[in-house]
Amino acid sequence: MSHITFHVEIDNYKKKDGTSNIQIRVTQNRRSKRITIGVSILHEHWNPEKSEVRKTNPKYRQINNIIKSKILELQKKYLEGAVLNQTMTADNLINRLRKEVMGESFIEFALARVKKMVSPNTRKGQASIINKLIEYQGGRELYFTEVNYEYLINYERHLRKLDNGANTIHSNMKTIKAIYNEALNSGYFVPENGSPWKVYKPKKEKSKRSRLSEAQILAIENLAIRPGINEWHSKNIFLMSFYLQGMRTADILQLKWEQVKAGRIEYEAGKTGKFRSKKIIPRALEILAHYDKTGIQPSEYIFPFLKGKNKAKFSEDDWLKVISSSNALINGHLASIAKKIGVRNISMHVARHSFADIAKKKTGNVFAVSDALDHSSVSITENYFNAATTAENDDLVDSVYG
Repeated sequence: MSHITFHVEIDNYKKKDGTSNIQIRVTQNRRSKRITIGVSILHEHWNPEKSEVRKTNPKYRQINNIIKSKILELQKKYLEGAVLNQTMTADNLINRLRKEVMGESFIEFALARVKKMVSPNTRKGQASIINKLIEYQGGRELYFTEVNYEYLINYERHLRKLDNGANTIHSNMKTIKAIYNEALNSGYFVPENGSPWKVYKPKKEKSKRSRLSEAQILAIENLAIRPGINEWHSKNIFLMSFYLQGMRTADILQLKWEQVKAGRIEYEAGKTGKFRSKKIIPRALEILAHYDKTGIQPSEYIFPFLKGKNKAKFSEDDWLKVISSSNALINGHLASIAKKIGVRNISMHVARHSFADIAKKKTGNVFAVSDALDHSSVSITENYFNAATTAENDDLVDSVYG
């Protein structure tokens, strides 16, 4: 086995903050490979003769101890291979030691965390965010020591190039932060330069959510569609969601006749697990009347989109796919309805936004609206409300000044 040497140096490349990575050069047969130790400093704080950090750096003692420990880890693995007479090259030594030198795998921890999520909706959302990160890495591992301020800024730029909006980026970064902090709090790793989240703050904008006015809701009500076809059913389930105070799509799709009790609909919200009881207004009763036929069993779904499907025969994740597929079908028909009444677009979620907006204008009680929507906090509800239109601002001026 040819001899391998280790030397500590500072990278010539300077980051935007002026610092450069400290790295270990592994040399064999005059060919070198380098691996960063996850710490960066200013060049002026590096002593090339002694291959250590100068005392001018406030953390010189801590960083020098890190360097020594990493070198010892490399030497230990190299000697273990020599004792066992294993063929050892600079490449496979670095590959074997990458975890010891760089620390724990961020992606490995993140994927394991997703599997523990109870809600299939949450698992799906989190997995999507992690998969996006994996694509950005391009097959390269990501270690906790690499998740620093510069990395987060570069990843944010990447997301912008993918045309992700500010709030989508904020959501992605919020998840990455939650993974990082959970690993940190559980002792999975110890940051050597402090948490990057103390300085990195992703921006969030007020959502521009689609909403319909009362006049547009009325236009949908009055739209003539041949009964019995999917577009007609889509119209009915959209209006029913609006009449039932913005009931979530998954909940209304799974409504059964046994949940209709004494002028109310009682159910357990799928997202929060809370018991909900919604008053059925006359216009909602009219919709129910279309589906209330002789011989209907209490255990049957009210709307036909899940007809013949037994939730008990599906895994949680597969059932979520069934719900998502039905939602996509409905939204396709709602897009057609939108064109017919002259609005840009309609989806099932627009029923929630529209209820929230109209209810707040009529009552001014954001707390009651938040409870009706089954939100965990009022701040989530407030994000449903768009900025006032020009006409609304004019009405405000008239109200204040006469």
